[in-house]
Amino acid sequence: MQAGSQEANESHQLLLRCAPLRLKSWLSGKELSRDYWIFFLAALCFDFGIAMYMFLYNLFLLDIGFNERQLGLVAGAMMLGGVVATIPMGLIAKRIGLRRVLLAGFILTPFLFALRTIVAGERTQIGLAFLAGMSLCYWAVCFAPSAAKLTTEKNRPFAFSLLLSVGIGTGGVAGLVGGFLPGRLQALSSSMQPADAKRVVLLLCCAIAALGAWPVSRLRVQVERVTQSKPWNVDPFLFRFLPAMAMWSLAAGAFTPFATAYFSRYVRIPLAHIGVIFSASQLTQVAAVLMAPAVFRRFGLVAGITYMQIVTAIALVLLARSHSVPLMVVFYLSFSAFHWMGGPGIYSLLMNRVAEGERSNASAANSLVTSLCQAVASAVAGAAYVDFGYPAVLMAIAAVALFAALLFWMLLRDTHDGNVVETAPMKS
Repeated sequence: MQAGSQEANESHQLLLRCAPLRLKSWLSGKELSRDYWIFFLAALCFDFGIAMYMFLYNLFLLDIGFNERQLGLVAGAMMLGGVVATIPMGLIAKRIGLRRVLLAGFILTPFLFALRTIVAGERTQIGLAFLAGMSLCYWAVCFAPSAAKLTTEKNRPFAFSLLLSVGIGTGGVAGLVGGFLPGRLQALSSSMQPADAKRVVLLLCCAIAALGAWPVSRLRVQVERVTQSKPWNVDPFLFRFLPAMAMWSLAAGAFTPFATAYFSRYVRIPLAHIGVIFSASQLTQVAAVLMAPAVFRRFGLVAGITYMQIVTAIALVLLARSHSVPLMVVFYLSFSAFHWMGGPGIYSLLMNRVAEGERSNASAANSLVTSLCQAVASAVAGAAYVDFGYPAVLMAIAAVALFAALLFWMLLRDTHDGNVVETAPMKS
């Protein structure tokens, strides 16, 4: 009996020792370049710092006297700033290179986010949110072209899934830390108010995000110099892709920015519990995003995205109709998972269907449309939550999400998933 137990223990230890080697071998088979992993490290810093900041920021505003209507105005101003800066950012990235834009963004954005935690006036918050949105759009513009430049058509869906899933998982840890840390700070200092504790953590978030500047400074991804006379070429594919993305962005922008306020104000859950829910949602998103490539292989990119959007709409309906806190949590986790599950497919579809030299322009156009729609959705939804309550507005958002799925299918179902230009990753 003891011999059998000893053999089982030795076998278990052997598996543990072999697991890292198997993981390394599996990742090596994906043929991801050295620069991809440098970009991956920078993305980790960004994801952790910004995710924890976004988790706490609305709760911080609630602590200093803001309501959902004001939260919507602040969120809308931030997204509107992204709209204003998106096209210039895309042109700048194409002119001077992705690395320089990324480096400037990793320095400027944390600085502006830190300023937002210091001031308290509504007008100042809206103004700083606009500037922060202008700065933050560097990530929306540069993320997909940078990852696409460092990958091939063969490994691109996996590369996007890995970036998004690990980023989401990092955000889950950030939410758990963000929900726990303010309480610990208050326990250490009895005179510290909840808003002050959150402010300290928000400043820490900015410092973490700024650390991404170091790996970006070592990145060698660039884009070709602009040779054509026209400063902006519009790929015909965008005329079908962008309307579908616009409708999907309206659905996303109407609820996602208010999720923490929903649990705090409507469901009345303590901050620490909200942090656990947020972290759980990130874990479900990781699982969903990692499963996404298998779904896309089975159904194709367009059909897979459409199915995920339909399930997202159903989850919103169930969330709106639920009166049980455990069920609310389950339906919210389902919404989060399927909402993010389509991300790798959306990025891959866009990057596969436009020429390599136009990826920055396409990414900027996509960011412009999504930011504008999310800005409108946030401002309208914030006022609607105050006037009509969460259940009624969630039902309306579900209808918009369902219409977005219909648009994706109608406009893009005949789209070939392959790339129009064969590309190779940057050599290390």
